[in-house]
Amino acid sequence: MPLWEYKDIIDLSRIPRRGKYLRYYLLGFIDAEGCFSVSIKKLKTAKFGYVLDPVFTLTQHKQNRVVLELLKRTLNAGRIIEKSGQKDLLVFVIDNRRLLREKLINFLDKYKPIVKWEDYQKFKEIVLAMEQGEHRTREGFERLVKLAYEMNMQGKQRRYKLKEILSPMGSSETVRRASPEQ
Repeated sequence: MPLWEYKDIIDLSRIPRRGKYLRYYLLGFIDAEGCFSVSIKKLKTAKFGYVLDPVFTLTQHKQNRVVLELLKRTLNAGRIIEKSGQKDLLVFVIDNRRLLREKLINFLDKYKPIVKWEDYQKFKEIVLAMEQGEHRTREGFERLVKLAYEMNMQGKQRRYKLKEILSPMGSSETVRRASPEQ
């Protein structure tokens, strides 16, 4: 039986007849096109000079908006925005920690990614630790920053070097242990 709740966004003959198959299709999309990231933003008023900002994104050309709408409706979370400076691209975004935990993480714990499994596990650990307030202690903040730097090609595309983030915190021992090249 078709999934009637999607009839306003897609011809029902184009989607799987069972919700489970649609969710696996969306999982494949997440595994191929999704991005789990934890931004580290400089902020003078932050306790340690930086803040951690976990976000999940999935980008598509505007002609494929329907898949973003299906994902948004299935997760009952997120928003779809135009990609800055690229009017033909749309981005599905979840950046609210509670929604990341309740919607995205619950979904991905049931329908497990394959390709992005390791980044997902680190992302999940960071989100759950932040929900517990671990980022509010120096030790917790350092641990989560290091974990974030292990994601997405070992932090190669990061604006700040790891030692740059950790050194203002007054822990030279931590900086030495992190990595000599970072």
